[in-house]
Amino acid sequence: MKLSFSSILLLSLSSVAVAQNATNLSSSLNFGTHYAVLNLDLITALVSPLSATPAGSEFISSVSRWIDAVHALPSRPLTIFTRIFFSNARRPEVGPNAPFAKTIAGLGNATADNPITEVFPAFTVDEAGGDVVLQKARFYAGAGNALEEILKTQGIDTVILSGIRTSGVILSTAYHLFDLDYKVYVIANNTIESPPDTPGINDAILAGIIPKLPANVITLDQALAAIARSGPAVY
Repeated sequence: MKLSFSSILLLSLSSVAVAQNATNLSSSLNFGTHYAVLNLDLITALVSPLSATPAGSEFISSVSRWIDAVHALPSRPLTIFTRIFFSNARRPEVGPNAPFAKTIAGLGNATADNPITEVFPAFTVDEAGGDVVLQKARFYAGAGNALEEILKTQGIDTVILSGIRTSGVILSTAYHLFDLDYKVYVIANNTIESPPDTPGINDAILAGIIPKLPANVITLDQALAAIARSGPAVY
């Protein structure tokens, strides 16, 4: 796809805006004690096709580094993963004309036992250590599951988002949880579009849309520094 001069300029400005937004956050960024880490839709069906691309490889490495760092904390925060799958092969959660059904058409009628709906192997899920895994069958991470009940029960006031796609689960979840009065952070390195070379969309969302809420777009390094200052997490 050939980009016009105006499109190239927009991409450059968007990238600068993301960097400026991250730089403007205090070096003493702290998530407090009642925060939750949300790792959204990191399933094999969505992540595996990206692994052969430079952008996808960087995304996988960044998310893996983040998850491992959270697991290494002496006092772990609530960590939630979402998986996309259906209760049975008739896909009762979505009708054939639902926008989300069209978006994940490549999953077919995948149910919980289908390997393509499992969290991608590069990302460690430690359910024995307290990680929560929720089924999801809509864009929003809390659609049709206990996400909001869990966050409320645990007294969570801050959420940090990673996942795929930026224009899907990340944007939808950021809006929903912001509207429910949570403080929302999105790790820019840990979000990606599919395909990853979609011109401008990722940067435009991170630089122009999410900060308008306003929610915070931060870098992986800022997030890692923040969890070192935060806590001890209450969970």
